[in-house]
Amino acid sequence: MDSLNLRKLIRKYLSERPRNTIEISAWLANQMDSANSHSDITRILESDDHITRIGTVRKSGMRRTESPVSEWASNSWVEHHERNEAGQKKER
Repeated sequence: MDSLNLRKLIRKYLSERPRNTIEISAWLANQMDSANSHSDITRILESDDHITRIGTVRKSGMRRTESPVSEWASNSWVEHHERNEAGQKKER
């Protein structure tokens, strides 16, 4: 699968909710025969203008997470939730 189609697939997956790098990698492995490593996935995510790193998690529920794992979201998800938070602050 080429890089553009892979990015589109990941964007759609992230439109539902944020996911960490390990979740994305495991999901991709189930979607196709993928030999991409976590660093390859990270490189793809970092280079996509439609995806944002929103933080890191230490306890992802996955094994081998001694170091923090990046959490990613689509820009549309981030924008939607920023609007909701702004609206809630105004109501208080």
